[in-house]
Amino acid sequence: MYKTFFLTITSLLASVSMSFAQTTLPPLKVSGRNLVDDNGQAVVLHGVMDTPNRYFNSWRWQGWKSSYGLEDVDPCIEYFEKIFTAITDHEQGAYCTVFRLHLDPCWTNDPNKPLIGEGGENNISQFSASRLTTYWLKLYSKIMESALAHGLYVILRPPGVCPHDIKVGDEYQLYLQNVWGTLTQSKLLKKYAGQVSIELANEPVNIKDANGKDSQTAMRDFFQPVVDVIRNNGFTGILWIPGTGWQSQYAPYAKYPITDPLDNYGYAVHVYPGWYGASDKSYDHQAFIDQFHAQVPVVDTKPIMVTEIDWSPENPDGEGKYNEWGEWVLPNYGTWGTASTSKWGNAWKAVHDHYANIGMTLTSTDDLVDIDEYLSTGVVRPNFTAAKSKGLYKECCAYTCFKWYEEFYKGEAAGIRQTELRDVVSEKYFSIDGIPLNSTSGYNGLRICVRTYSDNTTSKRIEVTR
Repeated sequence: MYKTFFLTITSLLASVSMSFAQTTLPPLKVSGRNLVDDNGQAVVLHGVMDTPNRYFNSWRWQGWKSSYGLEDVDPCIEYFEKIFTAITDHEQGAYCTVFRLHLDPCWTNDPNKPLIGEGGENNISQFSASRLTTYWLKLYSKIMESALAHGLYVILRPPGVCPHDIKVGDEYQLYLQNVWGTLTQSKLLKKYAGQVSIELANEPVNIKDANGKDSQTAMRDFFQPVVDVIRNNGFTGILWIPGTGWQSQYAPYAKYPITDPLDNYGYAVHVYPGWYGASDKSYDHQAFIDQFHAQVPVVDTKPIMVTEIDWSPENPDGEGKYNEWGEWVLPNYGTWGTASTSKWGNAWKAVHDHYANIGMTLTSTDDLVDIDEYLSTGVVRPNFTAAKSKGLYKECCAYTCFKWYEEFYKGEAAGIRQTELRDVVSEKYFSIDGIPLNSTSGYNGLRICVRTYSDNTTSKRIEVTR
């Protein structure tokens, strides 16, 4: 079935003549541990994620309906055009440079197909390859081009989320190969390969090998065929590889990496309060830096894109919930994670600045901009104004990221990297076995460099000397 749909739909996509708006965004690629532009200048992207879905868009572009059809496309596109105008309005303080677009399954699911098993975005039983093609041409690609025209790089996320347990060779792996194998036949997508990147999947939890066993190679073996399909179709853009644990575990990739003939990939990571041992109760900067490295050691070798992150402080008038781990999360002002900028948020920024190759997209446009205010008055302002009454507005990610994104944008435009804002106080070298090296002259092979900075943080890097 997959093969039949794949051949029919990819032929259609490949044959369509595309003539859309142009973008002036310079193409990006991966060079070592960084994203770089066509001048070789390192680039770190910051923005938001969103999904074309009435419910998740708070019914702003259309009221409730039982399904999604062609008649619903135009109001959805018009809504996102307004969103992109708001999040890139420099005069009003908005400085997003990237948009993560979820190809929401509300469009790709066929309501006439039987639902097998429990509902939810991890259920692919109603997936329709023909609807994917239709709404790529009519909706998703139009939203993508609108974002590009507003100066936003785009990350495409596939429809839905991973089932809790997946394994090499299973139906979900074939689903991802089908989705990306179909879309990367698109001439339009190939045209924008320097500006549009692909995040292979969303929030894998557990990945087993082909025998259903735990394996250090399972992540690589699951996503390698997906990478191969994309590259075999001729798409040359950046690929973002997810890890397990809701995209928080990447250690196996350090030993068993993805093989990409273009070496044009990085890793898509998720970060929330309570993860990586950091929260409002545990926000030591160095501890967060070290634990992030322990779980995402590939930050040393490839760029990282944090494609979900948000926070707001505890709201005494709100209602709490259980998070992915089954842990109780205190009520907040409308984000997934509960924390404050002055504690957890600043610790996260220390991680971001320390490694200097980590981009980020907030989990929703609502995590940044007060959309209802903008649609009503044209004013672009940080969201979560309800926190003002408790004196907590500046503790929310919206207010904070308005400031950070402007700082990042202007610093990058001036050629200032975050690591350049710190002085190196000392450097010490060790052999790979941890033996101190009194002198590195004439030393050949692997060595560990330990740097101490003026902000009392440290870094460890493996270096190759010849």
